[in-house]
Amino acid sequence: MLKKLHYPFFTVQLNTAINGEDLKNLRKFYAPILGSNSILLYEYLRDLTNISSYESGIFDFDSLTYLLNMDIKILNDARIKLESVALLSTLIDEYNRKTVFVLEKPLDSSGFRKNLLLANKLIQTMGKQNFERLMGKEKNAFLSKAKYLLDASAKFDDVFASDNNLDCEFSNSSMYEIDSRDVDTSEINFFIQEKLDLNTFEFPNPYEAILKTDSRFFFSQVSGQIPDENIVNLIKYNRSMGFHDSSINLIFYYTYESNGKIIYSYVKKVLSDLLNKNKITFEDVEKQLDLLFGNKNKSVLGKKELFKATYLQSLSVNNSKYRSYENLIED
Repeated sequence: MLKKLHYPFFTVQLNTAINGEDLKNLRKFYAPILGSNSILLYEYLRDLTNISSYESGIFDFDSLTYLLNMDIKILNDARIKLESVALLSTLIDEYNRKTVFVLEKPLDSSGFRKNLLLANKLIQTMGKQNFERLMGKEKNAFLSKAKYLLDASAKFDDVFASDNNLDCEFSNSSMYEIDSRDVDTSEINFFIQEKLDLNTFEFPNPYEAILKTDSRFFFSQVSGQIPDENIVNLIKYNRSMGFHDSSINLIFYYTYESNGKIIYSYVKKVLSDLLNKNKITFEDVEKQLDLLFGNKNKSVLGKKELFKATYLQSLSVNNSKYRSYENLIED
């Protein structure tokens, strides 16, 4: 999560068309949770996607402070709230030194009812009776479970409020988001579903996620699905054979980028071939896969290399900042 943007110049993209009915859903279902500032920012960013052809399409985030009459802290708080409910993705383009905002379509009443975390938050905000009046009183199997999700709602509140304690918890955690060897599958799946609902995977850069994410979470981040029993067993078996999650993740990534889905039989074969060749370390696996997929689809390899370069550059920038900070202390 970025409390302030690295690069104030930005562009706006839409994942899919957002029409008047979508904006009505935004105001109706999200305004009670997010407040008016976030709704105004969303609608303004959406308007910027309709610029005339002669304009550059590059805007200055700081200029929104006077265009929307918000100071920069309120503006960033509004942005973070939009991100926390998966209405906005904030991407950093290190090469062009700009920010890319991607607007997502708001959920309609049906989608909102099925998203238990958001439904719980709305119930908590306005009460059950007002919620039913807003949504309609038709019975829904998902809503019947809402009263059992108090603990989940509390976690969502922490994320929604951008609690500093949560940031510390992540920074002090181990390499993986959750070590699945210590947590059973049902608990893992609950956390994965929460992340899918809210798009709160910790590492938006796919290459960083490949290196740092538990393979069950990475499978879901890439495919948008909860791993089934075959995938879970495949991960466990290949861990026992010496593969690190990063190696398994890289295979998941390449398979999805090449086929639009993760094919169990194909992943199993690739892992088996690598094991037979005794190519188990991440460095060996990456070399083999770069060669394999580079010959088949150079664009997939190029995309991976771009994510890798961006991640490595961010490490270099952070290291430089750390060294500068150390020098200040010494001086």
